[in-house]
Amino acid sequence: MRVDRRLLLLIGVVALLALFIDGFAYIYRTATHQPLTGPLKGTPTLSIPFLGLNTPIFVHKGLDLQGGTHLELEISNVRSGMTTAEARDVAVNIIERRVNSSGFAESVVRAEGTNRIIVELPGVNLEQAKQILGKTSYLRIFEWVPGTADAKTIQDLQLNPTDANTYQGYKPQYTHIDGSMITSATRSTDSQTNLPDVNISFNSTGSDLFCKVTTDRFSHTQGTPDNKIAIFIDQNLVEDANVNGAICGGSGIITGGFTAASAEQLAVQLNSGALPGTISIASSTEVGATLGASTVTLSLAAGAFGLAIVVLFMLLYYRLPGLVASLALMLYAAIALAIFLAGDT
Repeated sequence: MRVDRRLLLLIGVVALLALFIDGFAYIYRTATHQPLTGPLKGTPTLSIPFLGLNTPIFVHKGLDLQGGTHLELEISNVRSGMTTAEARDVAVNIIERRVNSSGFAESVVRAEGTNRIIVELPGVNLEQAKQILGKTSYLRIFEWVPGTADAKTIQDLQLNPTDANTYQGYKPQYTHIDGSMITSATRSTDSQTNLPDVNISFNSTGSDLFCKVTTDRFSHTQGTPDNKIAIFIDQNLVEDANVNGAICGGSGIITGGFTAASAEQLAVQLNSGALPGTISIASSTEVGATLGASTVTLSLAAGAFGLAIVVLFMLLYYRLPGLVASLALMLYAAIALAIFLAGDT
C-alpha cells in the first residue's frame, strides 16, 4: 500500500505546530528567564506582526483554580426615569462589557435581588477590580458663563467645588452633552506631545449639540473662559479646552495628563456606557484557589495513568496497529489542547 507523502507531511506539520503551541508556556518561561515550574509571571503571547497575529496562549483558569476577587455591588441614586431593577439590569450589561473589554477571562457577572450585582473575576486582585467596576465615568460637557458657582449650583450639578470655581466671575453651565451620546471611545496618542489621550465619537444628537456649542465658543476671544469648554468626568474637571474652531464632525479628543493605563481605562468605561446610578461595593473578598495545586497535580497524574493503561493495552493486544492507534490518539489530544489554548482568548 502506497503512502501519500503529502499527507504524511501535512500530519507532521500539524503535529509540530500543535506541540509548539502546547509547549509555548515553557518557551515563554525560557525566553523570560523564569523557572519551568511555579507561578507564571506575565501572559505568554504569540506575536507575528507581519501576519497581524497577537494571541495569548495559555490555559485560562477559573476562580476555583487560581483565586481572584468576588464582589457584591449595590446600585443606588438611580437616575430619573428608571426603576432600580431596570438600572440594575443596565448596569449588569455595562459591567459585563467592561469586564470583557478589560480582558478578564472566565468571569461571572449576574444580577442578584433588586439592586445587587455579583461579580467574580479570576486572577484579578481587589484594587484592579475596584478601578474598573466601581466608577461611573459619567462624562458631561459644560461651558463657562458669567456668574458665581454658589453652593446650590455646585450641589445641583454634582461638581467638585474647586473645579466649579476655576474662573472668578464665571460658573459652569451644562450643555446637555453627556456620556450617553458617545458611540465609541478609543485610547490614542497625541501626535505633537506623544501623550496618551482619548478619542470620542458622538451620535447624531451629541454631534449636533457639540457643533452648536463649539460654534458659539469659537465666536469669543481666544483664551478667555467664554472661549472654553469644560469636560467633567463624574465630579472632576479633566479638560478645560480652548475652542479653535467649530467642531461639527461628531468627534473630539479628551486630554488631561493621562497615563497609557488611565487613558485605556477611561476609554473602556466610556465605550461601555455610563452606569445608570452610583455603584458601591457592598462586600468584597479575595478568593483563594479552592482546588489547590495538589489536587490539580493529582488530576493530571490520574489522566496520564489512564492514558498509559490504554496505550499499554493497545500495544499488547494489537501490536503495530495498536502503536499507530496510540500515536494517533496522542496526536489528537495534542491538537485538541492546542486548539483550546489558541482559541480560548
